[in-house]
Amino acid sequence: MVELRKVIVFIFVSFLFVYMIWINFSVLNKFGHKKLLSALMISGLGLISIGTFFDVISSLSGMKFRNLIQICFTAGAIIFVTYIILWSNHIAKILANLNQHAHTDAMTGVYNRIGFERELMKKSSRKKESFYVMVLDLDKTKEINDNFGHLNGDRYIISAAKIIKDEMGKIGFVGRTGGDEFIAFLENVNEYDIEKIKHSIKIRVSNIFLKENKNMNISIGYSKYEKDGQDYDELLRIADERMYEDKKKRKNIIRNLQ
Repeated sequence: MVELRKVIVFIFVSFLFVYMIWINFSVLNKFGHKKLLSALMISGLGLISIGTFFDVISSLSGMKFRNLIQICFTAGAIIFVTYIILWSNHIAKILANLNQHAHTDAMTGVYNRIGFERELMKKSSRKKESFYVMVLDLDKTKEINDNFGHLNGDRYIISAAKIIKDEMGKIGFVGRTGGDEFIAFLENVNEYDIEKIKHSIKIRVSNIFLKENKNMNISIGYSKYEKDGQDYDELLRIADERMYEDKKKRKNIIRNLQ
């Protein structure tokens, strides 16, 4: 009966060993499974398999392999536990990376809409004081694409995103919600600070194509929590309306100058 139990254990461990090798080379390598992890997994389970094999031989033949069996089990267990720890850390990094990609705009490196709204909900749920939501829309994007090519159009969007992110600094964060549309969250500021940031963004964006002698524009509107609305949708709607008012105002100025 004892021998049968040991045979069953040996078969199970051997099956697990073969299965893990198959998983390693057919599946895990596609997810960046490192060679060190593969070596640890194979070594650990291999030693445990060898230990169970000699345990069966010892029971069936009466030959004594006690020291060898103990060494195989102990070393195998230590190596395999080390593998499990390192593999868990590796998986955690992969998941963190996937999470980052899921919430980040690939072109600009700022949040995408999902990432921005997630961060906003986290911030607003913890905060009692007021904050601002800012909507920004780049002008002349189609003109840049048509006259200078899509690479320069992408450069325009990427440069603008960097400017907006720089201006937010530690007081907020920014997300890209469309082709040339952005949204920002700002805290620990007053309306005077907001106007300074708004003005600075406009100046810096206008100079993106300075070498090409092309003056660019960005329309900006913002809303304040509690004063303008109690929830995100209301704040976004008001900020969006004010952004279009800003765009319309500038177009009227240009029209009057012509």
